[in-house]
Amino acid sequence: MSAAHPVVRDGVRRVVAEYEAKGTPEAVVARDADKLECLVQAVEYRAQGNTLVQDWIDTSLNSLKTASARELAAAALTMSPLEWRRTFLG
Repeated sequence: MSAAHPVVRDGVRRVVAEYEAKGTPEAVVARDADKLECLVQAVEYRAQGNTLVQDWIDTSLNSLKTASARELAAAALTMSPLEWRRTFLG
């Protein structure tokens, strides 16, 4: 397998650095999306009977920065996973 073209490699590095720096609105939203996905996954595990996910849920919830992510998280915590998916994912 060959290495990525330098332009592609540099572009990926730039985007990753932006994400890690959390300095742009896009990076903040992308990080929130990652944390929200973790929270939803933990809620699904809890619904399946796993009782050791509360710290995971709390950590994910406390790391959310945007109002929209916090609203989606609140819904995920009050709805069944199936209801949440139907409501927000169509």
